[in-house]
Amino acid sequence: MSSVLDFAGLYPPALLEPKSAIERFAQLNNSPRDWMLGRLVWPAAKLEELSTLAVGLAPEAVAPTTEGAWAISCVLAPVGTPEFEQDLERVQDFNELHEQEGQAAMRIDSIEMRGNDAPSIELGLSQLPDDLFPYFELSLDTDPRGLIAALVGEEAGAKFRTGGTTPQAHPAAENLARAMHACAAAGVPFKATAGMHRALCHFNQAAGAKQFGFLNLLIGAAMIYGRKFDVEGLTQFLTVESVEDIDFSEKALSWNGVRVSTEEIMESRSRFCHSYGSCSFEEPWDDLVAMELIRAIPSGGAA
Repeated sequence: MSSVLDFAGLYPPALLEPKSAIERFAQLNNSPRDWMLGRLVWPAAKLEELSTLAVGLAPEAVAPTTEGAWAISCVLAPVGTPEFEQDLERVQDFNELHEQEGQAAMRIDSIEMRGNDAPSIELGLSQLPDDLFPYFELSLDTDPRGLIAALVGEEAGAKFRTGGTTPQAHPAAENLARAMHACAAAGVPFKATAGMHRALCHFNQAAGAKQFGFLNLLIGAAMIYGRKFDVEGLTQFLTVESVEDIDFSEKALSWNGVRVSTEEIMESRSRFCHSYGSCSFEEPWDDLVAMELIRAIPSGGAA
């Protein structure tokens, strides 16, 4: 779970104001819970605002490296559009600015944008500098294997939208499983976003839909990456709703006789299922505490 949650407080359903989102990210960075926190997810159109609001909250840049510099994942317009090229320039200008001493120490090291077809993905890859890791958001409504094939052998990953604020925004479990299986078979890493405030699958009244849990995603990814599941097995696991159905130990966990070790989970996190985006940090954290998978302490950290 280290650095697993990319904080997207600007996005629904939280829809925090920019100042509040940045203050919250800074608080989490300076808390005993920072080990679970990943990047700050931020739109390219609001990078100037981030530069201004982060002063006094992010560490101050010093040469040659800054301890605790914020890592940013920037959301760009779809590839193949004029707006994409403008956003890419904003990203490069932002990184050049925040390398300077005295500026807030932040760096965009990953970007996220829609990839609607293989030619646009290939075009986007050709335009990117080597120091940015791109995630191309792919639709789950159709078979994504053709788009995933465009990422094979590249320093790039897929992005899957796993929920939203309406029933229609939630993909079918078999569609998500199909895409994760395709990525595993092709050796393409991925991240996910939306609809995963809870640890395990559950029905969300506000969204009017059954939502996946982040443990369904992370454990399922380790299983499919380790070739312990086929698409049908992963589809079933993505809908597991009770922690009692999963056997946890220090060295492994198992479900229905399928076992994955701690080392295999760590390899999956490193090479396959990188992270997931959430506009909430408290709900995922509190769910893990309630399941007694982490131990809360009065300051809000864990032992």
